[in-house]
Amino acid sequence: MNELRMYVEHLFEGRVLTAEMIELKEEIYGNLVARYEDYVAGGMGEAEALAQAKASITSIDDVLAGEGEDAFEGAASSASEDAEPTAVHASDDDAGESTCEEGAATEGAAATVVQPAPATASTADASDHKSPWLKILAVAAAIIAVILVATVLWNVVLEPTGDQLEDTVEDVVDATVAGDAGQTSNGNNQGTGGGSDAGANTNTSDTPTFSDPEDQREYEATMAVLDEIDAHDPTTLQAYTGDSQPSSVFFENLPLGSYVSTDETGSINAGTFEVYYVNVSEDIDGDAIDRAIVYNAAAAFSAYPNLQRLNVVVHEAYDEHHDADVYAFDRSQLERAFANASGDAVTQFNSSLFESEASWDVVRQQIDRHDFCDHQMDVAERS
Repeated sequence: MNELRMYVEHLFEGRVLTAEMIELKEEIYGNLVARYEDYVAGGMGEAEALAQAKASITSIDDVLAGEGEDAFEGAASSASEDAEPTAVHASDDDAGESTCEEGAATEGAAATVVQPAPATASTADASDHKSPWLKILAVAAAIIAVILVATVLWNVVLEPTGDQLEDTVEDVVDATVAGDAGQTSNGNNQGTGGGSDAGANTNTSDTPTFSDPEDQREYEATMAVLDEIDAHDPTTLQAYTGDSQPSSVFFENLPLGSYVSTDETGSINAGTFEVYYVNVSEDIDGDAIDRAIVYNAAAAFSAYPNLQRLNVVVHEAYDEHHDADVYAFDRSQLERAFANASGDAVTQFNSSLFESEASWDVVRQQIDRHDFCDHQMDVAERS
């Protein structure tokens, strides 16, 4: 059927062969072959059968216009019905009538050719196109749902629990510091007014006991730092006042001294020094670390008059090296902060503050204020 194939190709000349158009072309070709075979089976000559098959579709425009609904569905039966009158005609008149009837039937068939298959293919293609998008939307919705659940869990459960635990430790620490200060004051008053100093050495509060071992460990580590600040003897710092620059040994004798890294602690220039605290225990509450760092900065500026800037690097245990917190304290700024907080009781850092406990206690009183130390750390913090 090469001639029918060429005829169909001719019908589609100049048209863009989309998937639907190719499918239509193949369907028309199959229809014409079926017609041809039916004509021949009915007794028609091959040449006439070929001509009649071609005459059934003379233009693809009629097909694309959609004139008629059952063109291809009834193609085979129409061809069979048309072939029978041709086989049994007895005269030229009958042949003429039969030929006319065949022509009319053929024209009717051509006029009613439609393309049901492409419509089905388009539907299938649309379904194929929709399916991946539906899957993508479903996956995106699932991811968004997981993110929302995780966010709610963090904001409602995990973070409040952690904040509550931290606040509890801070409250206990603040209460203990206040209690110790009150007991010391009470003992001093008793010693002055009543002639007895028994109250000064009496601690009526027991160390809190927590049901959670981790809470107990954090409390004890935090209180150890705060006790070190309160018990630190400022007169021991007088031995360093003749030097122009601090050393790692100086900071090793201050709170958090056990965490000083001698390899990374040292002078930056004539007026700047950097102290590096490494592997600081995660059990120590952040408030206690803040107080110890501000305390050490005040001590360093008081012991070394040439020191203008103190850089502090804090690397907590189990953190990556680059996760260290960095602070930079400026002498002038910190002096102004202490002057404002103490009502000008401390206006300048110098070695005279080490001469007595009373003088240094004015500094230590500001250190005991959580809001004061927290603010100084915020000012000194570097990204």
